[in-house]
Amino acid sequence: MAVIIREEQEIAGKKFNNVKFYLSDKRGLTQEEKERAEKLDQYIESALKNITNLCRSNGLLALKGKSGVIALWHFVGQRIAEFVDDVHIVLPEDRKYIWRALWDHSGELAPGEKENRSRKAGYFRDHWHYCYMISRYSLGQVTKAGNWRAWVEFLDSPWTRNDERIPEWISRKMSNPPCQNWLRKFTPSVRNALRNVHTSVLTQEELDQRLDKLWAETFP
Repeated sequence: MAVIIREEQEIAGKKFNNVKFYLSDKRGLTQEEKERAEKLDQYIESALKNITNLCRSNGLLALKGKSGVIALWHFVGQRIAEFVDDVHIVLPEDRKYIWRALWDHSGELAPGEKENRSRKAGYFRDHWHYCYMISRYSLGQVTKAGNWRAWVEFLDSPWTRNDERIPEWISRKMSNPPCQNWLRKFTPSVRNALRNVHTSVLTQEELDQRLDKLWAETFP
């Protein structure tokens, strides 16, 4: 299928805002596929309006820019997961483009960045994707690990973006955390240990052994 995004485009020397593009791994989209992308775009718009209203009614929007904002982004991630994980709404091959599409309809919900992270750093390194990722855990587990900045630093790391097995490994540590705000201490340890390592070549057992050893060294 395809996912619709809107960007500024210069045509014949003139700049036009909100020019519509279809993001897809496939070339030559059919009319049916374009119509399905339009319906998905309308669904995203409606879903984000509903999420915004829920955040407002629950008092979560007031947390933007404050120390407890992780509660807002965790809630948003849970709501986003409800349709991103539904293959009847978002096809698996289109998921990597969804994060960019969410910005076009985020409105009041957006974190307030003039240039969103997805345009600068790629589709996976994105605010909405991070909200989605932390929603895998309970809010208590997330806040025990660290604040929103600590999570962004962890999720921004290339090994986390490129190997989903590492966040999955982290999830096994969430139920028995070593201390409060442990993620801020563990992130630089992982960064230094895996700086020149392509974890994709490691088997699951090899990766687990490395991470377990690093965990024991960081939290003796």
